[in-house]
Amino acid sequence: MLKRRIETGCLFGGSVDQVSSEPRILNLLGFFCPVPINETRIALSRISKGETIEVVCDDHETLRDIPLLCERMGATVLSVEENSGEFTFLIRNSKSSEAL
Repeated sequence: MLKRRIETGCLFGGSVDQVSSEPRILNLLGFFCPVPINETRIALSRISKGETIEVVCDDHETLRDIPLLCERMGATVLSVEENSGEFTFLIRNSKSSEAL
């Protein structure tokens, strides 16, 4: 599988490199507020309108924070799943990068 990377300037290592092809996956397991929200915001600002990202995290606060972030940015949360304490958000960028 071809791997793709979203460079976000992550505080703890320079970038989040667990990103693969369709949909892109942003693996934020082990990170706590404010990192998941900031990295999701940056990733959304770097993808095109209509593209989706899958955000995987284990910070319970993201259940509230990521939908609020998406609302502010005009993105759409397509689904949220929980599996053994890991939360997976499927998010579609509804605005063009220039508007973010």
